[in-house]
Amino acid sequence: MQEAIHPHSNGLISYTDYVQFTLDQGCQKTNDAPSTKCPVCDRNMKVRGGQKKDDGHFYHNDSIFCPTKEPAARPYLGLTPTIPDINAMRRNKQFVSDNLECIWKKLNSIIPFLHINEFVEILKEAKRLNVYGYSNLTPERLPYVFVTLINFLPSKSKKKERKLKFCFFYESTIQTYEELWINQGYFSKLVRISYENSKTKRVKIISTNINYLNENGYELYDSYRRKCLAQL
Repeated sequence: MQEAIHPHSNGLISYTDYVQFTLDQGCQKTNDAPSTKCPVCDRNMKVRGGQKKDDGHFYHNDSIFCPTKEPAARPYLGLTPTIPDINAMRRNKQFVSDNLECIWKKLNSIIPFLHINEFVEILKEAKRLNVYGYSNLTPERLPYVFVTLINFLPSKSKKKERKLKFCFFYESTIQTYEELWINQGYFSKLVRISYENSKTKRVKIISTNINYLNENGYELYDSYRRKCLAQL
């Protein structure tokens, strides 16, 4: 992994910057400095120098499961609402219908080379899992649930321009979708992990704000809009 959580903040730090950080701390060895943490499981990470100057990386020094080690099923996938809320379902589906272009634009901003067919597949999976039926889900947060529903593969990307596989994970304390909104006003940390085959290449923390609703969305062709709405 090329980035980890900074020892003294919630931001990411690269391997190169961490080496400089250890020097600033007066440490002779990088692993003697305050530890970085994994963006997903929050456990301490070690550093390992690479064969070349720019391929050093962070790694887990244990055998405990973490999705950054290899692509794996997210614990919340396949979980439908325990007690579906009919009113919430109508409200959430209406929100998607009313804001489809804004949601499409937002997903484009956090999923490189997103193909419209992947968007349709996301909506199809959301329908299958009935993510709209969670009673306390704030509709504005739906894009940040949508991204967790499928794997984003290079072969499925727009013009095949995606070079890495992308998966989205919430921090490891989240085991069910309900846990995302138990505490009103708080939304758990969302990260995008980039894989090359089964090797983690990059980690990016995704902002989960709702400012996207204040912007003009990306226009959808009528044919694709109909395909999307057919999944609600």
